[in-house]
Amino acid sequence: MPPSHRSNLKHKKKILVYLFGSLGDSIVAIPALRAVRRHFPDAEIVLLQNFLTADLVKASQVIPDDLVDRNLSYNSGLGGVGKVSNFFHLWRLLRRERFEAAVYLVISERPKKAVLRDRVFFKSCGIPKLIGFTPFSNKELYPVDTSGHPAMTEHEAVRKLRRLAIDGIKFVPEDLRIPLLSFSPIEGENIDKWLESRRRNLSGPLIAIAPGCKTQANAWPLENFIQLGSRLIAEKNCEIIVVGGNAEREIGEQLIAAWGSGINSAGAFSVRESGALLAKCDLYIGLDTGTTHLAAVVGTKCFAIYGERNNPGHWFPLGNGHAVVFHPVKCAGCRLQGCPLQDHPCMMGISLESVWHNLNEFLGPGSGELPTQIISV
Repeated sequence: MPPSHRSNLKHKKKILVYLFGSLGDSIVAIPALRAVRRHFPDAEIVLLQNFLTADLVKASQVIPDDLVDRNLSYNSGLGGVGKVSNFFHLWRLLRRERFEAAVYLVISERPKKAVLRDRVFFKSCGIPKLIGFTPFSNKELYPVDTSGHPAMTEHEAVRKLRRLAIDGIKFVPEDLRIPLLSFSPIEGENIDKWLESRRRNLSGPLIAIAPGCKTQANAWPLENFIQLGSRLIAEKNCEIIVVGGNAEREIGEQLIAAWGSGINSAGAFSVRESGALLAKCDLYIGLDTGTTHLAAVVGTKCFAIYGERNNPGHWFPLGNGHAVVFHPVKCAGCRLQGCPLQDHPCMMGISLESVWHNLNEFLGPGSGELPTQIISV
């Protein structure tokens, strides 16, 4: 930020925005940040991010510069004396900053007691106006249909917007406009150069596959990705690029060795660079994970393989023209990070054949701007 701009900020109202640090949660907060920026057009907006674990993505890597002027962070994952010391340091820092308002953009599923505790903390920091600190009820968070099965619910991005609206920050359809992220010509050129030296099939589409995910309950067998990629290469005249973080680097090498072709970009780029890469792809195939949200918000069509641990719709890819495949199970809505059942029915029940059949249907004409297809297999 230029020095002249920083000096101007000293005379502006300061608004604090509180957000956790996962990739998906940062991405789906962008529509709400658009609304906040529109509501406080002349304020300095400061983003406070909570790093619960060391591997969480910095929001500054994802959120556009025009929505946030400055970033602060802290780690609430420390134990004992370190945790108390960290919170006291944060409390002193926020009191010294003299914010006019605090805007709450944490995940909608945060428990009511935690929301009220956060409210007390920010109030104790001398912040007079608190926005978005209304907790959701379980009925709102986890609706069920007449059979007791988890029912379709609002997307997390919409929930954040709706919570702000309660306290006077109105939202408009434009806040959800895709793409949420855009890239400079130089960023695009850098990705083009990287691809030029690695692509072998320029005549066919470039398809991104993300085989990894952080949540064990969302995983799909690697062998299925191997066979799916082999069929795509053989029958669709495409080139496949494996995407993901450092954790997926070795998996990417395994996939490419099995396919006999392909590009491995896992771990090669920052989050923003990965977004620029995904924007160059014709299709993305992945699981319920942050990379899927990244692909969707840069405008790439997504074919997503989801379990039933959450209500449908809550963490679907944002925007239109996507497809989500799932397998209905009796234990739907468990919200567990790891499946305790040996056969992991909601993910293992999604067969390779069902994915291949529905992917072929999805790749047919006419899916472009239609609402996301929800496919039960």
